[in-house]
Amino acid sequence: MTGFRSFLVAFSLLALAPAQALAATSPWAETAGGRVRLIVLPEAADGRVPALLEIELRDGWKTYWRDPGQSGISPSITISPASGLALEQIRFPVPKRFSDGFTAYTGYDRSLALPLTLRRQGPAAGERITASVFLGVCENICIPLQAELSVDGAKAAIENPIERAMAAAAEAALPAAPSPEFIVTEARWKADGSALSVTFTAPEPSAEKPLQVFVSGPEGFQFDAASTPVRSGGSYRVDVPLRHKPKSARLDEAALVFTAESGGRTMEMPLVID
Repeated sequence: MTGFRSFLVAFSLLALAPAQALAATSPWAETAGGRVRLIVLPEAADGRVPALLEIELRDGWKTYWRDPGQSGISPSITISPASGLALEQIRFPVPKRFSDGFTAYTGYDRSLALPLTLRRQGPAAGERITASVFLGVCENICIPLQAELSVDGAKAAIENPIERAMAAAAEAALPAAPSPEFIVTEARWKADGSALSVTFTAPEPSAEKPLQVFVSGPEGFQFDAASTPVRSGGSYRVDVPLRHKPKSARLDEAALVFTAESGGRTMEMPLVID
């Protein structure tokens, strides 16, 4: 048991203490397969406001990664302009691939928290920090979860040790930066633009911790599952088919991200296309 779930167990007793109640946390928004809430931490000197979207799933239910695959709904978060903040970034742990026999998709079958970076745009017009959230929660069928989550802006300015620990646990669950033994060494599009060919080094996979590879792009880009990795010396090569892109998008200008897991280690990095 690792990552965010370990944190929930370790801090369960602490969270019961009234003096340590979560101050800058919205009420839960619930649906059949789970629930979601917003947590906002104090603003940094540079105008950056750390936050979390906590997603709690019931057994047997799943939710989606930023590129959901053939079917699914990637999480969408919109911050109210009245909050004086804008959403700058959503970050994701390494996902899994799933198939129901008809379609394949990419996501999570466990509870998780997505670290958010909000950025100060101007003074708040009210007392609340409000986010409109839309995501898919699926078992045999998918149920869209649409909610407005709101946090007291004054409470968000107060440091809370539980919220800070939750943010640290969510950060620790994210993929690591590249290292010499886990890094992309070459990426290039196929001549017809149908797939991306990626060469990379990775730790030795195992039956329990196999090699998984994902590529994601800007809004409107969708990639299929990578081919079976081919090993050559100390490197691997995979082809990642491009399922869809906006008609106006240029492949040589697309900001792509490579995400991988192998042997219990994770890595994520932007791709430089040769």
